[in-house]
Amino acid sequence: MKRAAFYLLFTTLILTSCRYSKKPKTFENKNVNIQYPSYLFETDDVYPSKQTLLQLKNDYRDVYFILVDHGMKPGDNGFEIMSDSIMNQLKRNLTELNIEANDTMFTTVNNLKVKEYQLSGILSSEKQDHRFEFYVDVFETPKGHIYQTAGWLLRHNRKLWQEDLKKAALSLKVIE
Repeated sequence: MKRAAFYLLFTTLILTSCRYSKKPKTFENKNVNIQYPSYLFETDDVYPSKQTLLQLKNDYRDVYFILVDHGMKPGDNGFEIMSDSIMNQLKRNLTELNIEANDTMFTTVNNLKVKEYQLSGILSSEKQDHRFEFYVDVFETPKGHIYQTAGWLLRHNRKLWQEDLKKAALSLKVIE
């Protein structure tokens, strides 16, 4: 009897310790604030670049997210140029490219102009055959500063964490 009670207690403890909080975590610095799911953990090996402000991942779930500061837009058409450049760079690194949804443009509740992309493909730089789905948002502040978020996950798991990535991206707030 004691053995069964111990086993039940141990199983319950293991199951409850594997849960993540529903309350999002927050990243903030002097210029930006963004909220992201508690199951993502900060790292420095997702997209190592001087411009990257935040790199998150969960290797167990194969979910990744980054926030990049691209600086001021280059000229009057800079937002479109930067958006196209970011997408072309990603497309060059994918094989079996598939556009999952039409590009959309809108303004967030935080007054940021956004161009949003959704595509999938196999990363050509990796020796693997997993199809990832990417959610890329390029933001422009009213003063012309460009930020980018990108979240990606295994395409067959998109129904599980897709909305979390979109919600994180659109939570971006810029302090100017």
